[in-house]
Amino acid sequence: MGLLYTTIVSGAAVSGNVDLTQEHRLVAIAVPGITSADLLIHGSFNTTSADFQRLLETRSPGSGDLRFATGPGSRMVLAPLIYNPNYVRLETAVAQIDTRTFTLLTQRW
Repeated sequence: MGLLYTTIVSGAAVSGNVDLTQEHRLVAIAVPGITSADLLIHGSFNTTSADFQRLLETRSPGSGDLRFATGPGSRMVLAPLIYNPNYVRLETAVAQIDTRTFTLLTQRW
């Protein structure tokens, strides 16, 4: 198991890229206390910004984006991903009023 970190800066809603190419699988996300919002995950197979897409909810038919109710308190989100893209970004549904640091628990394949 390993830990990776990413931040969403004050006034923004999307984090920087998180590199999962070193045989990491996303297991869980520790969400700090944030401005009330849902958490969404974007994925891409490269670092080109235009290639990042929101992940689709596949646990229930026709449900749309993969969303987790996370605010305003802190949460531990278990990632329901069997395979994940090479890079992920986190998005909160609203801009944050302070810089937020997220901890990602990963596991080697």
